[in-house]
Amino acid sequence: PAPMTRTCRYKRNNKHRNMSAIACARHLANGAAWSPVRASLERASEQRRVERVGSRRRLVRGSMVQVAVSPVECGVEDRQTNPASATNRRAFLAAQITAAAAATNAAVPASAWAALAASAALPKDYTDKARTLVNTLSESLEFEASNPSDAKRFRKAEPAKEAVKVFIKDWASSPLVQGDVAHDDIILAVRELGAFYKANGSRKPLSPEARVSILAKLYTARDALPPAEKTLADRLLGL
Repeated sequence: PAPMTRTCRYKRNNKHRNMSAIACARHLANGAAWSPVRASLERASEQRRVERVGSRRRLVRGSMVQVAVSPVECGVEDRQTNPASATNRRAFLAAQITAAAAATNAAVPASAWAALAASAALPKDYTDKARTLVNTLSESLEFEASNPSDAKRFRKAEPAKEAVKVFIKDWASSPLVQGDVAHDDIILAVRELGAFYKANGSRKPLSPEARVSILAKLYTARDALPPAEKTLADRLLGL
């Protein structure tokens, strides 16, 4: 059939007002140039699309607000309905910390705590000079075990000789460090070294027995001394 125009019988009889959406769509699909019906359908379709999009946005926004607010509301409600629960949790945490501290204290021997307290009370100048003596003298005796020439042995022993002189002058008889394990072992090692040189001469290399005995005392003193403070370079490398 020929396409209908604005003067078609549907318009003359005002039947287009009672036409269903399907009929109007079929009518337009057949090529009818009925602009009022087309505009009405387009407006209705656009309105439904806008309503669907707005509904989805409201739904999503409401869900996000609910998720964000719910934990806060739950926490407030829990504190209001059960105010003793927060106190109970704090008490439980404090009990756990106390139990952990007690277990740590029981696991560490009392002698270790006493040594730690004693090392903290030692003068820093004493620990520095004692550590220097132990390190330089141990290195000298260990180097001597490799049977070097006399010239190399004397050159290696120079820092140790200087460290022994400084320690004996400043801290050998100081009452501040009497009874310290490191102090006593250092004094014993220096006395044994002096007794050997007095009996055999200062240019005589130590016997293996004397060297092992003196090194054992120096190692014990090194273990008893508190660890040296880290330098700036050590801290940077540790990072």
